[in-house]
Amino acid sequence: MSSAAIRIGGLCGIAAAVVIIPASTVGSPEAPKTPADAHSYYDSASSFVTANGTLPLLHLLFGLVFLGALVALLRRASGPSVDAYVALAGGAVFLALTAAGLAAEVAVPAAIVHFNDVSITEYTQPFLALSFWLYHLSQIGSAALIFATAVVVWRTGVLPKWTAVLAILGVLPLLHTWIGLPAYSTIAWIGLTGLVMLALPPKVQTESVGA
Repeated sequence: MSSAAIRIGGLCGIAAAVVIIPASTVGSPEAPKTPADAHSYYDSASSFVTANGTLPLLHLLFGLVFLGALVALLRRASGPSVDAYVALAGGAVFLALTAAGLAAEVAVPAAIVHFNDVSITEYTQPFLALSFWLYHLSQIGSAALIFATAVVVWRTGVLPKWTAVLAILGVLPLLHTWIGLPAYSTIAWIGLTGLVMLALPPKVQTESVGA
């Protein structure tokens, strides 16, 4: 695997973390507790569609490239090992369920914008509940990706071994399903891992991949 491909994957990881920030600042679908809260959650339908619909498309695109480059790097270093495939499966689950959660959350405001009908806000609660649980379940995939990557890094040194410490960022996603902690640590891990892949000298990358 060339150093250029690793750098591109790292750059996409950073980009994936950056473009999802607006969606994180909109709020959480678990916050509304009453029908009135659910209506106010979609305060501006058009801006909500942009923050939670349009920009996350780039997050998913960049995330796929980042995941592909990372898994190729891990696979080249560790061979056909279980941990490399767990990283692939975990990343795929995270991206797929995140995409589904975003689609469920943006469905109501997108319908308001498309049909110019605000009465559809009566159906917000089921969509918010669905997106809430899809986001919860996606964090199991991100935890698997983070921990499996740390294992390969520690075992092979394909990335600096100190980056295995980033596995601590997988604790919150692992607990997210049960205690509702914010999943910002997953985004932080993607951005930091992407930064390491981008900044690592090509010579070190080549030697590590060939190890």
